[in-house]
Amino acid sequence: MALASGTRLGPYEIGAPLGAGGMGEVYRARDPRLGRDVAIKILPESFASEAGRLRRFEQEARAVAALNHPNILSVHDMGAHGGIQYIVTELLEGETLRERLNEGALAPRRATELAVQIAHGLSAAHDKGIVHRDLKPENIFITKDSRAKVLDFGLAKQPTALVSDDAATLATSVQTAEGMILGTVGYMAPEQISGKLVDHRTDIFAFGSVLYEMLSGRRAFRRNSSVETLAAILKEDPPEIVATGEHHVPPALERIVRRCLEKNPGQRFQSAKDLTFALENLSAGVSQQREPMTMSASKYRWRKMDFVLATVALAAAALAARGFIIHRQEPPEYRQVSSRSGYIPEARFGPDGQSVVYDAAWDHPPFKMYSSRLDGTELRDLGLPPSELLAVSHSGELAITLEGKTSFGEGDRLARVPLTGGAPRELLSGVFAADWSPDGSQLAVARAENGKCLVEYPIAKLLYETVGYVTDMRLSPQADAIAFLDHPILGDDRGSVALLDLNGRKRTLTNEWNGTLGLAWSPDGKEIWFTATSSGEDRALYAVSRSGKKRLVLRIPGEVQLEDIASDGRVLLERIARRYEVAVGQIGGAPRLLSWLQWMEARGVSRDGKFAVIGDMGTREKDYSVYLANLDGSPPLLLGRGAGGGISPDNKWVASILPTDTTKVIVLPTGVGETRMVTAPNFRYATADWTSDGRALVVRASESGRPLRFWRQSFDAEPPRAITPEGLGGKFLIFNHSDYVITRDSQGTPKLFPVDKGDPKSVLGLTRSEWVIGGAQESDTLYVTPDASAVPLQVLRVNLRTGIRKPFIAVLPADPTGIIAISDPIFTTDEKKYVFTQVRALSVLYVAAGLK
Repeated sequence: MALASGTRLGPYEIGAPLGAGGMGEVYRARDPRLGRDVAIKILPESFASEAGRLRRFEQEARAVAALNHPNILSVHDMGAHGGIQYIVTELLEGETLRERLNEGALAPRRATELAVQIAHGLSAAHDKGIVHRDLKPENIFITKDSRAKVLDFGLAKQPTALVSDDAATLATSVQTAEGMILGTVGYMAPEQISGKLVDHRTDIFAFGSVLYEMLSGRRAFRRNSSVETLAAILKEDPPEIVATGEHHVPPALERIVRRCLEKNPGQRFQSAKDLTFALENLSAGVSQQREPMTMSASKYRWRKMDFVLATVALAAAALAARGFIIHRQEPPEYRQVSSRSGYIPEARFGPDGQSVVYDAAWDHPPFKMYSSRLDGTELRDLGLPPSELLAVSHSGELAITLEGKTSFGEGDRLARVPLTGGAPRELLSGVFAADWSPDGSQLAVARAENGKCLVEYPIAKLLYETVGYVTDMRLSPQADAIAFLDHPILGDDRGSVALLDLNGRKRTLTNEWNGTLGLAWSPDGKEIWFTATSSGEDRALYAVSRSGKKRLVLRIPGEVQLEDIASDGRVLLERIARRYEVAVGQIGGAPRLLSWLQWMEARGVSRDGKFAVIGDMGTREKDYSVYLANLDGSPPLLLGRGAGGGISPDNKWVASILPTDTTKVIVLPTGVGETRMVTAPNFRYATADWTSDGRALVVRASESGRPLRFWRQSFDAEPPRAITPEGLGGKFLIFNHSDYVITRDSQGTPKLFPVDKGDPKSVLGLTRSEWVIGGAQESDTLYVTPDASAVPLQVLRVNLRTGIRKPFIAVLPADPTGIIAISDPIFTTDEKKYVFTQVRALSVLYVAAGLK
């Protein structure tokens, strides 16, 4: 069914046709609500007329839409209009892999780069239980910025007749039970052809066929007819790539292809993550491969090289004959240290090198301090109050932080205590990170003061300051430098590896990573090892030299975090399974999860209680993603990029800040409208929310590198107006129809600063440890919690006019398994609903020997 330009299909305006195929016509279209161009695919009438097939398609489309992965085509919407079923996706500019392969094979380096991206996309889908079943070059798109996108998840399952073309699609049913065939001739796995059960390994076979074609320029199993092609897949192996391709293909890369194309699924890679791991480990070598020179370039030089190689081979043979053995590098060995189910934030080798000291929460917080032998025996509670570990000295003294945040969470109380036991001795507050000098006599610290993070060594000697924050501070074995992870934005784990000498000269050794956590020096002090990710995928272990030369040390499926390195080179690692989940609660009822991604955060809630602003912090996009979620559980709407903020009182706008460009606030429309920007000269923004009348933003920002403070910023030409003094943390809240920022002064006294002009007000009746998490918008009431780290989180209502304090609710986790933290709940105006973020984490400690 052809649609004329200008036709309205639901809210979309049809533009020019983009193409047609077995799955229907595709058009460019305009979404006037969000002011963006999209692609609309019109489903065939035969597809849409069968209720079962359509229902299955809708379920899978929703699942794919929730993936939001940069290597999978984004699904924005789906619907029906005038009997026409359609699906709305992002609009891509570029070409399909099939169009690119029509020009010939790809160079191994380029093929590997694309293959890694495709494997990442498959891995994300497989993690959600989604199997493509029809991966082929036609279903892979290469954008103009060289990004691979996998297309048509869930769309390739239409039944068609078998035709005499190896690009035809076979399908006798939309189901995937045994005895049913589904896929494309030439890329189908043997189990598909045989009508057996298929799973994610079926996609890995198809991936191998595609990669073979990328490297060789020829299809792996193409024969004169479809029947012969199917028989070849069942019984034959494709020719050697080096014999058919125009480029030199490294043997290791061909081995990966061969393993993907194993007839028996059990002999293939068992997951797309394993496949990605193999490709990424190879990619560094492939990127440095050079095409072999021909003999005609210099026959003499090549003959001379042959002579040298022959001499070396004879020498090696002679050494072997005399009893010398040339060893290959042995794989690392791993020993599990912890066995109890729980979460371990920090761990260090003990002074003797045969024990481990760590803090852990086995069921839920608080975190307590433990030590154990490397074999996991002699687990000992150190008998300390709730605390977290920072460092262990060679003389057996711990640097810890005691629970009980300082002003609005900016650092903790540092204390020192002997490993053998005793009472902690408090040193100073507001500490982010610390480490002992090699002789155990001094501490280097990173601490908060006046809105900045200060790096001091020894304590009170300033070496470096930042408006961001510092973690994982480690003194070198030679005590001549401090390495740390430098994070530019509070509350965000993106950052880079920095090296600071003892005169305060700082050098940044790496690019900025999307996520960094965990750092230690190599025993010789020549390298800094760290765990990081350049995307939303799992962290890997890297090393960087003092001169800035970086290398990959270890990448394994799952998230790994570096904890420590012993003097003999053994590495203390942690495997972590972690999720950030958003839940919606109702007073008097149990909370329920809204989460559909792995790293989500509740950023705001609408005044009427219908919508929540959700941030996706796990996307591989560097600037994250912002969603508008309906609290009734219906599918969320992707608004755009950034770390989302509050939603306007009329529900029409959401404030957002791009982590890669904090010079402006992006104002995203939730419906019809154009994206707007708010900025000011020399401003760097950290947070943004809306005043109660919706006429201005309340932002936390630094001006010209000065400490952060709160500002009121309108949408007209009026310059921003400061609300709080510099350097004070705080929280924006609305109570009794007025806008305030609540903070604590240098003496710890809580004060309310009016957003509109006025003098600050003292808040009586709050203790130093109590945490203000919000305000009732229609009464003189603050929401307060006595312990912000507790699970469940207890919330009180404190009336500022009368001083009366009453219990309000206990914020319980939705499914408490592994919950280690609950964020401040955000309440609706009627106080009947609230949204919050819960952090779920389980971890295991390992000691690795043999990592190089």
